Amino acid sequence: MSRATVAQSQGRATIQIEGLEVLVKGLKLANPKMLKALKKSLKEACQPVLKKARANAHVIADDGTYAESISLATRKAGLQYHLKSTDPAAGVKEYALPGAVTIRSRTNSELSRTRLRMRSGVGVPHRANAPRAMLPAVESEADEVRAAIEAALEKTLQEVAHG
Repeated sequence: MSRATVAQSQGRATIQIEGLEVLVKGLKLANPKMLKALKKSLKEACQPVLKKARANAHVIADDGTYAESISLATRKAGLQYHLKSTDPAAGVKEYALPGAVTIRSRTNSELSRTRLRMRSGVGVPHRANAPRAMLPAVESEADEVRAAIEAALEKTLQEVAHG
């Protein structure tokens, strides 16, 4: 029934499951409780990506605000999951080139630079290549997520067949 594929385009990494929409439509009509359990299993399958993205984000920003701002969000009634960040500087922290400058102090004192950072709120990390947290997390955990999704689908299909 299902074949999981991993693809990347336009800065997004996706794991697609063929036939998932058909299964969901059938479960919606036949057994809504089983559909709810399937969606819960799908969300649990995505947790390794979230953990890895947060771990990667901790390396970027020492204060942990970027890592704490990353979460899983859903689309299409719980069938699509994506990473999102509520950090206003997430795009800069994720994709800016190492060494890029978004704020520049006119004086070279530490106090002056600190005050400017507090007003500006955006600093570019110098520690890693772009992208830094989210896409590498999806790419590194894709096999584990795919296996968890396929196990959840197999379990659901067995329950449908036996019950």
